[in-house]
Amino acid sequence: MVYMGELPLKVALAVSLLILTILIIYPLILIIALGSTQVTSALSVGSFLESIEITVIMSTLSALVAIIMGTPLAYLLARYRFRFKQLLDSIIDIPIMIPHVIVGIMIVLAFASKYSALFNSLNTVILHLRAFNSTLLHYGLLHVLLSPMVDALIYALSTVVGIKFINTLWGAVAAVAFLSSTYYIRVTEAAVSMVNPEMEIVARTLGASPSRVFISITLPKVWRAMANGALLSWARSVSEAGALFIVAYSIYFNGKYIYPASVYIYESYVGIGLSNAVKYSAALLVVVLVIFIVYRVILNIRRGD
Repeated sequence: MVYMGELPLKVALAVSLLILTILIIYPLILIIALGSTQVTSALSVGSFLESIEITVIMSTLSALVAIIMGTPLAYLLARYRFRFKQLLDSIIDIPIMIPHVIVGIMIVLAFASKYSALFNSLNTVILHLRAFNSTLLHYGLLHVLLSPMVDALIYALSTVVGIKFINTLWGAVAAVAFLSSTYYIRVTEAAVSMVNPEMEIVARTLGASPSRVFISITLPKVWRAMANGALLSWARSVSEAGALFIVAYSIYFNGKYIYPASVYIYESYVGIGLSNAVKYSAALLVVVLVIFIVYRVILNIRRGD
């Protein structure tokens, strides 16, 4: 028996399931069904395996960037009220609103063009340090004491300035980390917000430092959410294409240029045709699903603890 008040909810649920089936389940089943018989063939192609390897490396490094950058930010947003919090909150969401090709342009502009204020400033600092080092030659003892430190600083800055971002792993990681870190931050922020802050407050009143409070009290309660957020960030990086078209269409790695997986599949579609792209798409999908399942199994081993 269906009550009148329940009818709108049941209709909404039916419409929701219909859209889910047509929009997500149907394409997913179709590509698996058509490509499943060719997965082994795709995974036997050396260039495609290299493509998967570089994509996994790129995405893993991006997830690490998200963890390092995002964990303090997520904790800050979840636990504190401060001036300009809304501004910081909005900035974190900006990457998911910007078209991905524009993100690629932004990375090139910021790190690989004559307009790079960061690298231009570092070059200016290097020039001043070299001039200072030359001046020290006239001061014997001072030169002996300071010159090694100045040389080391010049070398360090020159190394940073010398980093290439176009068609390199550096550029690829920068592009996908820009786009994927938001997912980790939001998942971790939500998890921290759900932890009762009373125990943290008590620990602080007993003299524990903020870092010790986080490691001993908060982290044990949110690490699974952090791991899931990192997985989402990783998966988002694997799926990226638009920004990579601009920054790293191919990545120089181990002495050769290798297409990221998304670009590899695009090339197979444009160069050979849909059936070839389906083969590699299904293979990549299988690899990603296996990684997902293994990761989740490992993550849930201690769920009963």
